[in-house]
Amino acid sequence: MENKLDYKQLAETIYSRKSVRNFSDATASVLENSGDLVEAFGLVSLLPDIKVAVRVLESHEVKNKKAKYCIGFYSEDKPLALENVGFIGQQLDLLLQVQGLGICWWGMKKPKKEFKSVGGLDCFITMMAGMPKLDEKRSYPDDFKRKAAADIIIGGADLDKLIEAVRVAPSAVNRQPWLVGKDGDKYNFYLRSSKNPLDMIIGDMRNIDMGIAAAHLFVVAKAEGYNTEFCFEGEDSGKHKFVAGVRVWK
Repeated sequence: MENKLDYKQLAETIYSRKSVRNFSDATASVLENSGDLVEAFGLVSLLPDIKVAVRVLESHEVKNKKAKYCIGFYSEDKPLALENVGFIGQQLDLLLQVQGLGICWWGMKKPKKEFKSVGGLDCFITMMAGMPKLDEKRSYPDDFKRKAAADIIIGGADLDKLIEAVRVAPSAVNRQPWLVGKDGDKYNFYLRSSKNPLDMIIGDMRNIDMGIAAAHLFVVAKAEGYNTEFCFEGEDSGKHKFVAGVRVWK
């Protein structure tokens, strides 16, 4: 598959993106007759062996659509499928915002019952998209309400551009479930242990958030000219579950 992503543009957008909830009825040509969006835009999978389909849902397939477009993320149900969906979806989030669209992950919204599966793949999450009514951009760093670097870093790693990109990633109700450690040239992601009732309600979206955070690190690494390699074997850090490692080198 041809890679059509401009990582420098995507990386810049990380620091201005904002979830949009007020949309106009204007048409966005980039989403018209687009087919499968993974193929259309050359989105990269965290785990290429997991089958996925990302497509714009028709108006009769989804209830109470609040935006001009609703995008469905369909996947095989395999280990790390949720993280893979988040990883793919956040690339799309950034790419569409580069195109001037507004985006908002829609965690609790699914297609109508008869459209929850496509070709044997289940819809894990949806995303609202459309032309925003207002020019909604953030100013970095003042407009980002995020945990301090010390609260997401494990093992005393120094804050750098890649970890900072993780720190500012979006997450369900801004819970920021990720922790990041560093072992040589490898960044390790851990899902933060939590007994908070809100995290119990969010459930699977925490795993999607881990993929979103990994996408931010990946995008900035590519924009900075690094090679990347993912690995999925590692030890937990205390109560915190190891999710994935990203080796980064030039």
